Parts: sequence; structure tokens; C-alpha cells
Amino acid sequence: MFIRKRRYTLKNGTQCTGYGLVENRRINGRHKQKTILNLGQNFDIPENQWPGLTKRVTAALRNQTVMPTEDTNMTQTVNDIVRRLRAKDYDVEAGRDDRDTIITDQVEHLASRTVGGERVCLQALEQLGFPALLRELKMREEQVRLAMALVVGRMLAPGSEAHTYRWMRDASAILELVGVNQPSPSTLYRVGDALYERREPLQDGLYGNTQQLLGLRETLLLYDLTNAFYTGRKKGELLAYGRSKEKRSSSPLVTLALTLDGAGFVRRARVLPGNVSEPSTLEDAIKGLQDTRPTVIMDAGIATEANVAYLKAQGLDWICVQRKRTPPAPEGEPDECWTTHSGIRIKAWRMADQQQEARFYLQSAARKAVGDNLLNTRRAKFEAALTKLHEGLSKPNCVKEYDKVLRRLGREIERHKRVSFQYKVNVRRKKGTTRAAAVEFTHMSAFEQQTQASGGYILRTSHTGWTATEVARTYWRLADIEQTFRTMKSDLGLRPIFHSKDARIEAHIFLCVLAYHAVQWIRTRLKAQHIHSSWATLQFELNQWHRITTIMPKDRRTGILLKKDVNLGTFQRRIAMVLGLKPQEYTCKTLTKRP
Repeated sequence: MFIRKRRYTLKNGTQCTGYGLVENRRINGRHKQKTILNLGQNFDIPENQWPGLTKRVTAALRNQTVMPTEDTNMTQTVNDIVRRLRAKDYDVEAGRDDRDTIITDQVEHLASRTVGGERVCLQALEQLGFPALLRELKMREEQVRLAMALVVGRMLAPGSEAHTYRWMRDASAILELVGVNQPSPSTLYRVGDALYERREPLQDGLYGNTQQLLGLRETLLLYDLTNAFYTGRKKGELLAYGRSKEKRSSSPLVTLALTLDGAGFVRRARVLPGNVSEPSTLEDAIKGLQDTRPTVIMDAGIATEANVAYLKAQGLDWICVQRKRTPPAPEGEPDECWTTHSGIRIKAWRMADQQQEARFYLQSAARKAVGDNLLNTRRAKFEAALTKLHEGLSKPNCVKEYDKVLRRLGREIERHKRVSFQYKVNVRRKKGTTRAAAVEFTHMSAFEQQTQASGGYILRTSHTGWTATEVARTYWRLADIEQTFRTMKSDLGLRPIFHSKDARIEAHIFLCVLAYHAVQWIRTRLKAQHIHSSWATLQFELNQWHRITTIMPKDRRTGILLKKDVNLGTFQRRIAMVLGLKPQEYTCKTLTKRP
């Protein structure tokens, strides 16, 4: 402490001099001086004696013995200052520096765990009312918290439940954030089973909450199926061999049927056997949605005449693509032309309406270029197979018998059935022998028709009053469900499936569905702020948001336990701000005993 002299002017203009007892302090890392006692204007101790005065005051406050002095004024002033300070409960031993003294060479970094993605995903689940729904469905509190951890694990570190267990144990702070201890793998499996048992009310509750939050109206219904392959021997009823959309037909498959609304949120999900017939699944998907009258959008694999008739009988509107072979484009100028957001020019002709349904023929230069390339490639392969068969008739060790050539030809026609109907193929027999003389082929009328029809397709709809533009843009929304499947398979760990029991397979897939719903919620909020990044990009950025746990020793027995997030990058900070997170609030500092 020290004494400061201060000059000031009264309101009447009088110049005065005041004295105060001041001490140095450091608050929040900044140096400050605070007046602890006003000594008045009549302080008559000479300035050269002020240091000795403050030393005597400090010693007296600490009850230390000081050398006596013959200056009675000094003694009286010291006693008066000490009395006044004690009356104010002044503590001379209190710290004047709020900084912690740290033994820097003994600082320990205990752990670095991901925490940013976990906070974002947990907040999304809270906003969607996911934990509240689980409590309403009679799940215990510990199960509710583990269920949230399971879904977050599928969003950020996709894989099997065993992989999620290792992620919780070794890499993530999710268990601390939800407030549970490390569970066993079997506990996670049981929680997944409990979620799947409550799938119907969970799906309805999540979708209803999403509708309320975003003000959505169920005007569109996108329906499609995909399948995922299993690594292992076939077991159970769900695993079955079928046509794999990932060219993995040698592995047992499981089918996922998804119904999305126009905003891309899951309305209904069902797990089906891997060999299920796609058209037969539509009726079950529509049941249970009779409270709404959306427009159902289907791709060609589902849009059978029986399914179209079923939708008509239910009074539902629908849009689909014609399953029959596409004819050449109509003659004359198109009825409508427009340009897409990507700059592709679309031509559309309105065809004659049939049985209360409108039909539109669509064609674009870009689609025609792709179609021509694919068509020419297939034709070239078929013609090369026919040419090889013909040339083999004059080469040794090749098929020459007429009957065998016919069988070989039949196999080639079946193998290239997408283009073989455009050719007339004839095998000429060598006179007087059982051998073939030549394999000849010519183009049929279908050849030119398919060339002209390349890149074209016909859309059918019950909306007879809609324009071609409205029908086409609505049908193109079906691409959203394809993107959903890609996100689930690539970013949320839908494939491959490692479980062999049906119950485990269903729980695994349902976890992916729940994770996708939360992902779509996050991306919808980010898109509103013009952030259009894929979930894979967001995963990478959020998983860089770590929290470091450090022990900083103060002495041999005590230390400061500090849990602090790393400094965020610009993009990470922007995501946090959009989603309502404040990273600076997540620093935790406590005093702890050193081990």
C-alpha cells in the first residue's frame, strides 16, 4: 500500500488537496489501484515519511512488532489508520492478484475429446422433443440419456453399436454431456431394441414436432426403397438374396422402405426382407396416413398399374413416370419450354389425357446426350458379341455347330436385352452340314425409334390442371429421397450390416432413421442461413471441435482442473451461432486434489 496526494476543485472554485491510502491489485489479469481509506485534507505527515508510515500500518495489521518511535504524531496516525481499517474488516492477508500461481513444468493434459458435434446434435434432439417423447413412452431416465448418446453416435461416428461403444469410451465427451457412466455394449443393444419397440409413436411424435416447429404442411409424399448388404452368412428372415442396388447381389440383403414429406423429413420407415417386391410395398406404406391427403410421388419401380389404381381408389393424387418403353418425341413445337436452375433447357409436350390423368413428354439436350452415350455403348457391346460369334465360325476351337451357335446367340440376346430387340439376327446354316455359315444382323424399326426417344420420358399425374413445369418440378423432388439414401448409407452407417439377428438389424436401421431426422433438422436450419454444406462436411468440421482437460498444479497437494474448448475456426463459429450455441460458456474451472 502507499499514500497518494490528489488535487481537486470544489463547486465554488476552491482548490483543495486530499490524501488517500491506496493499494495495488490485479483483477481479471489487469493492473488496478484502489483507494482503501480516505485520509482527508489535513494529513500532516511529511511526504518523505509516507513509506515508513505504510510499513508500520501493514505490520500493525499483521500483529507484528515494530520499532518504537519518539514521533508521537506518527504513532497516533498509525494507530488511527489501523483502527479505521479494522473497523472496515480490511484483511491485509487477502489476495490482491486473482491470477492462479501454476507450477508450469508439472501441467498435465489428461484428455482431448470431441465435444462440438455432440453439443450440436444433442441440442437438435432437444429441440425436436426427442427426450420428452421417450419419457412419455415410459423409458427410464438412464435409457433416455443413453438413447440420445446412441443417436448422436450414429450421427457423428457412424458404425455398429460396438463401434459406438468404442467411440463413447475413447474419443467423445458424449457420456459426460448426457450425464451417464460408461455403459456396457449389451446395454447399448438393449436401448436400441427399446427404441425400435417404440418406433411407431416415435416416428409420429418426431414428425408432428417437426411440423409444428417449421410450420410444414404435408402436401407431398415421396416413396422409395433401397437395400443394404450383410457381411456374413445368411441368418434370420429379413436377410435374403435379391437384386442389390449397390451391385452386391452375392451378399444377403435387407430392404428399407422410406416415406418422406416434401421437406425431406422421414414420415414413415419400414424394414423389409431383402427379396421383397417393390410394387407390393406401397399399400402398406400409405396405410396409417389417411388423416392427410398428400400427392404421392413414385419412381418407375413402384408405379405399376395396380398401385396407380389403388391410389385412385383411395382418392389420393399422384405423380409417376411411365413404366412402358418411351416412344419418340412428338412432332411439332413443344407446348412448354423452360430452363432449370443448372441451365438445362427442358422441352415438354402435353399428350392426350387418359382416364382422368394427364401425361407429359419431357426431353432435354443434356439428358439426350447421356441417353445417346449409354445407348451407343450398349449397342456397341451387343454388336461386338455378334461379330465375335460370327468370326468364331472360321477360327479353330470356337463354336461352329448350328444348334450351339443358336444357344450362344440366345444367351447374348438375353444378356443385352435392353438393345437386342432393336436388331434382327439370323444364323445362316451351311448347306449339307450341321454347322453354321454366318451370323448376320440388321437394324429393325425399333432401332431408329429408340434413337429418337433417347433422353425422353413420360410423366403421368392425377393433377390434370397442372402445367408440365409444375408436374416436372414436383416429380424431380424424388431426387431428395435418393440423396437421403446416400446420406444414410455413406454418412450414417446404414451399410454394411454386421448383425445377424432380425431384432438387431431392425434396431440398427431404425437408429439410422432417427439420426437422419436430426441431421435433416440441423441442415434445414443451416440452409435458412445459406449454409448448404453436406452432412459429411459438417461431420468433419464439428469433429474438430475438441475439449481439452488439463490439471495445473498450484502446489504439491492441490491443482486447478480446467476443461476448456479449443478455439473455433470461422466456419465452426458460424455453425454454432446459427444453432444457438455459445462456445465461450463451456469453460469449467474447479479446484481439485492432485493424485
